[in-house]
Amino acid sequence: MDPISKIIKYADELLSECGDEICPEFFKNPLEPARHSIDTTNDSDWIGYGDISMSPYDTAWVAMIPDKIYKESKSFKDFKLAFPQCFIWFFDNQDANGSWAGNGAGSIAPGLAGLLALGLFQSRSGEYFETKLNDLGITIERFTTIFEKARNFLQNTLNEWNIDDLDMTSFELTIPYHLSALAQLEKPVVFNFPESQRLLQENRRKLGLIPLDTILSQQYTTITHSIEAFCEKINLSRIQNNAFQAINGSYGSSPAATASVLMHASKWDDKAFEFLKKTISHFPSYVKSHGLVPTLSDIGIFETIWVMHSIGDLCLKIRANKNFNDKSINNLFTKNLAFIEYLSELNKIQGGTLRWTSWDNRMPADVDDSVVSNWLIKQFDPVSTIDLDINIKTFYNGKYFKSFPIERTFSVSCNVNAVNLLILEYQHAKSKRKKITKVSAEKNGVTKVMLEEIIPTVIKFIIFQRKENGIWLDKWNKSPAYTTFKANDLLLSLQAYRKLRVKSGFDTNEALRDYCRKTVDWALNTQHKDGSWGEPSSTGPGNLEETSYVIRLLRTAAKNWRDDKAIQMALHNGKKYLIKNLDESMTDKGYFHTKQPFLWINKQLYTAPRIIKSSILTSLWED
Repeated sequence: MDPISKIIKYADELLSECGDEICPEFFKNPLEPARHSIDTTNDSDWIGYGDISMSPYDTAWVAMIPDKIYKESKSFKDFKLAFPQCFIWFFDNQDANGSWAGNGAGSIAPGLAGLLALGLFQSRSGEYFETKLNDLGITIERFTTIFEKARNFLQNTLNEWNIDDLDMTSFELTIPYHLSALAQLEKPVVFNFPESQRLLQENRRKLGLIPLDTILSQQYTTITHSIEAFCEKINLSRIQNNAFQAINGSYGSSPAATASVLMHASKWDDKAFEFLKKTISHFPSYVKSHGLVPTLSDIGIFETIWVMHSIGDLCLKIRANKNFNDKSINNLFTKNLAFIEYLSELNKIQGGTLRWTSWDNRMPADVDDSVVSNWLIKQFDPVSTIDLDINIKTFYNGKYFKSFPIERTFSVSCNVNAVNLLILEYQHAKSKRKKITKVSAEKNGVTKVMLEEIIPTVIKFIIFQRKENGIWLDKWNKSPAYTTFKANDLLLSLQAYRKLRVKSGFDTNEALRDYCRKTVDWALNTQHKDGSWGEPSSTGPGNLEETSYVIRLLRTAAKNWRDDKAIQMALHNGKKYLIKNLDESMTDKGYFHTKQPFLWINKQLYTAPRIIKSSILTSLWED
């Protein structure tokens, strides 16, 4: 099969897989599953969809939960675990170095949580410790070996840690909590390390920004996602209500957060228990080498939107080429439009802004899912109307777009996506010779702001974030390639909009291209000999995900530097690397779970295979 036919085939199969998991009749009626995302369907069994890696961090929290009898009696003799399989997982899956999640900053929170699960087991079982271990088929000698290896690994890793290395979600809350909880065990575990004081300073600063009274007044907040970090500061019994707990039993779309309420609230939570039980049973065996529950449960709407972001881009490229018009392409377009209907219905019933999960998880909407869904709708349904006002009022602060109402740090990629939506609306308004939409953001202290002012303001913010070597970094994906390709493509697109380009600080297109060339040169200079880019994987010195991002960057660059042989050669070698691994990566369901690095950032690094597959397919398409 030729490469073009393969791309179409795999893209079609990917959309089919996504749609079928959402609902068996998805392509017949894409509007119906959108209604699962709100409580009025009363679907308490729905735990969502999406292909995501498992999380040692969240598995550790589920492993800490004692059963209902012990929770009520607190008797050493009664002690049993609610989910012993999660506890046993830590004895069967420890790395040789003592970690459960690789090396570096991303391994610290999972390691601390795993060590705490082991320490709590010993404290809660008291004089029955050996008996309780034996009941699970674990000897004291094995327990001690696993425990000490983890402790030594963590001490060494903490000694080398710079807290600026990686901005894991809520790390300034979760890591201090685990350090404190370990120090309070019956047999205390204390870690001293160079960055400890700076970490505590960040912890105090973050806590000072969080209105705990607001949280307890039953307002939707992202803090619920990391509520386990507040076990020592909040009586978790106070959040056992419908303002915090989703109809299916989850708290904050997080197994760790849900486990913390089940463990620390004074009353046993049957709904939370059932949610965790279903979550453990939901995922196939090939993903469980990294735990028994994911760090996000679920990633449904996020996965759908991000798959469609790439496949939608692929469809636009195919549509622009009039030579392609056969049955397989028409089938792909039909499925693409079914997802556009699904997203349109989601936008309608959720009021114009979207959250990442496929059900009401009591979390506020985020700018990323909101603006990208609107971008897709506008691209494939040009006559549709999108509500820019609500997105700007909710997320724009006069300088940049916030991911969520309360956040410590910003996201460059979110701002790129937001500006792309605004430019699309700007383009449509200009083509119809309509007045550029005026928006009001009085909620953020900005009134009567025009798109021609917002777009350059945010672009200047994005430009300011570029590093000396020409790359951009982000809080949601640790790879510089992810955000760098998005940002550079956005900037180069300004060549079509003179007024926006000038107001963004570039008098000529040549000046803009000169600025972007530094980023292109970074891409050319970081390619590995086998044609790949990025962190090592089972396929060699680089990996498929980051390679797909850089190829997409260079494809745009090739249109701007048409005679540049270095760009053409890098593209040729990068494409050759992806094609070599295409069939295995598209057909082996465990491929991205076991053979590629985890680059997406939450409390735990994770991977989202379908999102990566969609980027690979789009990167291979020849315009």
